[in-house]
Amino acid sequence: MTQRTPPAFNIPVTREEDRFACAAEGAQIARWAGLSDRAQHEIAIAIAELVSNAVRHGGGGTISIRAIREEAPTGSGRWGVEVIVRDSGPGLDPRLLQVDEAGPKSDRSPSSSSSARLVPRMPGQGLGVGLGAVHRLMSSVIIRSSPGVSTEVIAVKWK
Repeated sequence: MTQRTPPAFNIPVTREEDRFACAAEGAQIARWAGLSDRAQHEIAIAIAELVSNAVRHGGGGTISIRAIREEAPTGSGRWGVEVIVRDSGPGLDPRLLQVDEAGPKSDRSPSSSSSARLVPRMPGQGLGVGLGAVHRLMSSVIIRSSPGVSTEVIAVKWK
């Protein structure tokens, strides 16, 4: 049996248009990992939103996309895609985020028990619908933000 080398993609993102190439690359990596057509599209949408946010609100940053494998104790495992977007923008207001126990989701990793959840808010109070959409599209999302320093979003989608 031949061992497959998981693909990876790492680039700086500096323009709004970068979201298209990044989304296409993410879908290709998801296809390699055996994710469904629907999951490939969901990953592409999430990546486009994250890149757009990094450029628009963070002044640009970097994206890393890679296929990952989670091994099960029984010797089997599953493939997924990990997306990490970092920027060096102003960060997010900590009052707009809270870290909660993630709710049940069929494809959520048992080891991914926490994710950043948006605090209910009124229109015009900051974070748009984009991060909420990313959270719904991906299996797990972790947001680390230091106001005035940077934001890092780690999103994973499992097969």
